[in-house]
Amino acid sequence: MVAISDSLTWQLISQNNSFLHKRNGKFSRTGAIRFSKEPTNVMSLSTFKYSGVANSRATSVGTSTDSKGNTYPVLLKNTKSGVASIPLNKNFRSAVKTVVSQNARKDIEGKVKAKYAGVYNGNMARKELRKKTVVKAGRGKEL
Repeated sequence: MVAISDSLTWQLISQNNSFLHKRNGKFSRTGAIRFSKEPTNVMSLSTFKYSGVANSRATSVGTSTDSKGNTYPVLLKNTKSGVASIPLNKNFRSAVKTVVSQNARKDIEGKVKAKYAGVYNGNMARKELRKKTVVKAGRGKEL
């Protein structure tokens, strides 16, 4: 495979690729929104900064399932041979340290940590290890 620069890759794939989802605005004032379903795209936005295909050092967080059906968070990284997944089935603090140490791009480090926190919290709520928040309606009435 021929090695090309990240900016040239973005120029080739920015207008049309298989991961691109274009959503039109409701009114003429609101422009079309372009989302991306790339596995290593942190914000799911189709921009050069967050693109996992155009950036050779892209990092993101996702989930994986083991043979028993349990889900756990994984760190996704672009490597020369494809996308590598690093399991993050540790406690929260040590997993955040792993996310920070494996992240090659410091400009999106906060967004990767925020995405990991969201995946971690969603996974804990799904396993019912964390209590769900009580929504109050009005003065002391619970739903």
